[in-house]
Amino acid sequence: MKPQQASRVIRLRMDDGAQVEAMFAADPKAHFDLHWHAEWSVGAILEGRCEFTCAGERQVAEAGDMVLMAPFMLHTAGVSAQGFRMVMLYVPHAWAAARRGWPDAQRGVLRSGLWRDEAAAGALADAALAQDGTRVASLLGRVLAAQTGDVLVPLERHPGDARVQAICDVLATEDACRIEPGALACRLGVSREHFHRLFRVAVGMTPTHYARLARIGRAKALLRDGHAAAEVAAQCGFTDQAHFSRWFRRCFGVTPGNYMAVCQRPERAA
Repeated sequence: MKPQQASRVIRLRMDDGAQVEAMFAADPKAHFDLHWHAEWSVGAILEGRCEFTCAGERQVAEAGDMVLMAPFMLHTAGVSAQGFRMVMLYVPHAWAAARRGWPDAQRGVLRSGLWRDEAAAGALADAALAQDGTRVASLLGRVLAAQTGDVLVPLERHPGDARVQAICDVLATEDACRIEPGALACRLGVSREHFHRLFRVAVGMTPTHYARLARIGRAKALLRDGHAAAEVAAQCGFTDQAHFSRWFRRCFGVTPGNYMAVCQRPERAA
């Protein structure tokens, strides 16, 4: 694979028609702020190293390592200063659940989110770059089978306190993009201060920070559905398109315009 100068996203269709996004990153200045994906994230480090946090735990992935994150896992990432390359695939939960035989609203517990497998890392990168959907599907199936167990847990953003989970669900919906998180305390029947403490303990961040991430996640879905970037910025409560573009790139590594161009491009069949 030839080195790339910046992050780029491609879209491909697997053997059963499911669509997968693949991000290739090679920018030594890349840094990804705290965010999540609604899909399973399956990554391969090809060169250099990536220091990241996932679910509050600090980890380091180096060339030849594989990374797996379940949907809604909060994570950050920063990369080595020179010679960095990685590929990250975003796999719809419906596809993973069907492949593993899980109910739609549940998932298997991760056995490991970081492990070394140079052969698998290289194979996944080559298959994704070639947009070989059949081969990508086979490799992803092997990863999920090896790294997720038979014990099932709910597919939730923040399992634990049902009240906090309900608020997270509200913040992630289209109609909640403009809701002031502080006002949500009234829905729980608690004071603003108690709500902030409860939320921060359960989620690991303030409601305001979480609401911003929820807007970014919703914006990504709207762009994928074909909405214009300016419309998405306004609908998701960003002050202007430049503000929206900055936050989108800090979380997902590409601009909204570049991401939308990929979504509008006909995907390559398997």
